[in-house]
Amino acid sequence: MEPNTLYYTFSAIPQVLGTIAAIMAAFTHFRISALKQYLIGDGQSVLNRWGRSGYALPDPEQDGRQKRRLEDAIARNNVAEVKHVLYLLRNNEREQGITRKERPTGLQYVYEKFCRTEDHIRDLRRWTVCAIAVSFFTITVSILSLGLTDCLLRGRIGPVAVVGNVLLCLLSLGLSLHCIVLGFMEKTPHETEREFKEPS
Repeated sequence: MEPNTLYYTFSAIPQVLGTIAAIMAAFTHFRISALKQYLIGDGQSVLNRWGRSGYALPDPEQDGRQKRRLEDAIARNNVAEVKHVLYLLRNNEREQGITRKERPTGLQYVYEKFCRTEDHIRDLRRWTVCAIAVSFFTITVSILSLGLTDCLLRGRIGPVAVVGNVLLCLLSLGLSLHCIVLGFMEKTPHETEREFKEPS
């Protein structure tokens, strides 16, 4: 194996993966930010209906406190706080004996849709972190291999090093592709609302 083959291989991998990792981080940031706006929008929709049938809590003191809490959560884009208030309202709807069938777009529907979109965000974040971590590991291995090219050639393990680096690179690209599919192709319940029907 020619030294130039090793040099080009070990130098190309970090450049490619470094670019992809940067793009992936930016893509995930903007995608998650967009999805979080759907969740904040759920909170705003509930706040707009507050006081109507089902959109209030039976205890007046708690009702006022949770309404203010929801207003603050929306103002601060705090998804966890919005979820907590939706959870209380969802439970109140259940306690009133109202089912998803009786109120198909009620608070139980809103809360379930909220949770499924939140799960999608969590999966996207987890897979992106995994893809970037594997990419940086591969970059580190390639840079170390580049510095040891002469030793690899003398030890006759150059082909093994190239194959190992290429396999790691393919794994990184595969994980990145999975993140793109998860982010772009797989839609959340907020984006496919017509398809998000009550369970049979």
